[in-house]
Amino acid sequence: MEEAKPKQAAAREPLPRELSGRRDMPLVEELERLRAELAAAKARLAATTAEIPRLKTLIESTNGAVAKGQEEERRKQAALDALRRRLAGLGRGQDDALRRVLSELTAARGAKDALERRALVRRQVARALRLAERALAAEAHALAWSATAAAETLRLAAGAAGDEAALHHDVVALPARTHEELRRAVEAEERRAEARVEEAEAARRAARARRAAAVARLDAARARRREAAEAGQDRHGRDADDMRQRRGKMEKGRGQTRGRLGSRARLVVKKLGGFLCSKVRD
Repeated sequence: MEEAKPKQAAAREPLPRELSGRRDMPLVEELERLRAELAAAKARLAATTAEIPRLKTLIESTNGAVAKGQEEERRKQAALDALRRRLAGLGRGQDDALRRVLSELTAARGAKDALERRALVRRQVARALRLAERALAAEAHALAWSATAAAETLRLAAGAAGDEAALHHDVVALPARTHEELRRAVEAEERRAEARVEEAEAARRAARARRAAAVARLDAARARRREAAEAGQDRHGRDADDMRQRRGKMEKGRGQTRGRLGSRARLVVKKLGGFLCSKVRD
């Protein structure tokens, strides 16, 4: 019994400091680990808090870029509508120009026909005048020779010198000088008639030239209209391609921004979850 008492007393005595420190060592390490995790969670929370303003700025800039892209698209659409209205007005102006050219062409054709008719009438009149002048000259020569022959016959038949003078007063004869003057007058009239014919031909050629110029202006107006229509179609195609490219870039930028925002949001949620779990453990 006496030996058992010292053993029980020895069992109730406190352990040495070294042995008690060894027994409490796992708790201290756990506490230090928890403190380290808490500090890391606080650091992550601070980093996340610092990241939030930058994310807000990024979201605002993305929204601004989207609004700017939409405004640019509206401006492009307005410019395209204005271009369409301008092309429509240009088409109406081209139609007016075509109608004006056609009216000028019709007037030129009418003037040409009138000049051709006048030239034909003048040529016919000049030909008739020449024939009449030739007939009158031939008739005058015939009458002169007939009168001379008749007078000579009467003179020979009568045989009287006094009657010869009286008979010669009835003879219609033209002197050579008068005949030459008449011939020159006829030739001058023929030249004037030919000049009038040449004038009519020149007017006809001028009318043809005006008609050719009107046709050339009509062809040029049609060519300008075709070029304007083709240019409008090409410009419309380029604007449509630009709008599609811009829309594709905007959609791609939105997708990338959403992807970045989604990944960052998941990271923030994960960090907050870890921080809350560590706080619950504490």
